[in-house]
Amino acid sequence: MKALQLLDISVAPDLHELTQHGTPVFPCAGYDEDPGKYLVGNIPWHWHEEIEIILSVEGDTLVLCDEAEFLLHEGEMIFVNTNVLHKLKRGQKGVPCRINSLLFTPEFISGFPQSIIQQRYIAPLVRCAQLSEVLLLPSVPWQEEAIAHFRRAFEAFNSDRFGYEIIVQVELMYLLLVLLENQQERICETALTQNKDAIRIKQMLGYIHEHYAEPLTVSQIAAASSISESECYRCFRKVLDTSPIDYLLQYRIRAAAGLLSGTDMSVSDICFATGFNSPSYFAKVFRQELMVSPRSYRATHQPSGTAKNHRS
Repeated sequence: MKALQLLDISVAPDLHELTQHGTPVFPCAGYDEDPGKYLVGNIPWHWHEEIEIILSVEGDTLVLCDEAEFLLHEGEMIFVNTNVLHKLKRGQKGVPCRINSLLFTPEFISGFPQSIIQQRYIAPLVRCAQLSEVLLLPSVPWQEEAIAHFRRAFEAFNSDRFGYEIIVQVELMYLLLVLLENQQERICETALTQNKDAIRIKQMLGYIHEHYAEPLTVSQIAAASSISESECYRCFRKVLDTSPIDYLLQYRIRAAAGLLSGTDMSVSDICFATGFNSPSYFAKVFRQELMVSPRSYRATHQPSGTAKNHRS
């Protein structure tokens, strides 16, 4: 099985990723990619039920998780737990990077919900709010061991060798065991619960994703989570490090990029279809976000007769 480089990601209004990673009989997927090659220059905010482990293999990658952010340098790795809102982008704008990642369901390791492995090890791990994400550095011996297990798992996944499925599962099992052994003080029995701000953000982003093509105000966005405008601004700044209007503009540009690469609509029609009311302002914001004009973007992202890969 070969790891993939994808170009887009599909999410539900609440940012739940719609991709099935792997198959029902082998629920594990691998990706070898540069987040900067996605349609809007990053892997946008999303969450999924799978555990995700990401290794930086070239350059720097910025990983944003709820209220935290991590700059992965080459050789560094991060564990992202189930249902954690996250986003990936190049560490330096315009400078390529490369990551290897494996996404897998908890059941891929535990086998079935009633197993002793699930009850004693996996369930406490995925329920623990203190382990929503863990940065792993090669300079720390036990973390270097975890990274080595990941490298062997990814190498096996990316090969055609007989028994690669067993190697992937066993190496990931050892990786999680190393993590559990060295994070005992952070393991807790309480359910992994999203904090109030993360829940509000999902509600407000869901509203933006459904209504982005309409004229929107901060008041309307805030109302989606039954909070005040000032609380809306605070929540966006705390969790996503941006403002609600800036996020709205970024989402509109992402939608426009998809239409430019996937349809023959005119640039003017795309402008109005994505919530902008001025072609000149649309072109200005598009250039600020993606560093090219809409027409130049279309010229390089709409190859004739070429099918597009989507993380969906």
